[in-house]
Amino acid sequence: MRKFVRSAFFSCLLALFAAVPPLAAATGPDEAFAAANRDFEEARFAEAADAYLDLVRAGHLSPDLFFNLGAATYRLGKTGEAVLWMRRALVLEPAMPEVRQSLAFLSGKIAYLEFNETGLARWIGRLPATFSTWAVALFLWTALLALSLAFAVARLRPNRSALITLAVVSVMASFVAARVGHYRTTRIAVENFATITVSGASALTAPAPDAKAVIALPPGSEVRVLRKSGPWCYAEIPGELRGWIPATSLEPIWPLPSPEKKLKAKS
Repeated sequence: MRKFVRSAFFSCLLALFAAVPPLAAATGPDEAFAAANRDFEEARFAEAADAYLDLVRAGHLSPDLFFNLGAATYRLGKTGEAVLWMRRALVLEPAMPEVRQSLAFLSGKIAYLEFNETGLARWIGRLPATFSTWAVALFLWTALLALSLAFAVARLRPNRSALITLAVVSVMASFVAARVGHYRTTRIAVENFATITVSGASALTAPAPDAKAVIALPPGSEVRVLRKSGPWCYAEIPGELRGWIPATSLEPIWPLPSPEKKLKAKS
């Protein structure tokens, strides 16, 4: 009996320790963020980076948190990861001046590769993700309604040519909206982009370590992932180039990888 009680006691004790929340949850995200900031100000960059990352793992996502994590990882010499986290900050707040200034500084210092965003691409990128779906549906319903009125309503027959023209224009507009949606999804959506996070990376002509290099990719370089094949990614590279890149050399900008896969400190 005594042995059973002792076993039950230790089981409860282990369960209690397993249920203890991490520091960020125990102290609250604001307090944990302030503590991480103090670590950063006192040049304890490794501790600050770990604390910021704990907040991210806990689901507390904000542009300020991402920016500070990028600054801490930069101070640790992890330039590629610093650029990655700052780009993630821009996903949440595209006009954040501190991030844009820091990226401009890093770009001048490292000369990493980056796509030149056109005005049209920026405009399309600001459209809601569901814009194309709704626009296509609206234009097709407009075309269907115009044709129905043209042939089903007798008193509108004098305006039949105008209604048919409206239907044709609406069908064309739906096609354009569909193309815009496809372009946004496959080309400029942030989910298509990744950042090189390691030093010494190169794009290769084939998915093999001994393949010929297409171009060297400094840490922080931006690529557009076209497809994945095992441990390799086939990507588009600024300068109208394409090549195969080891998946371990890059990280997607968005969405964030699940905590158990990628969100871990890299010493």
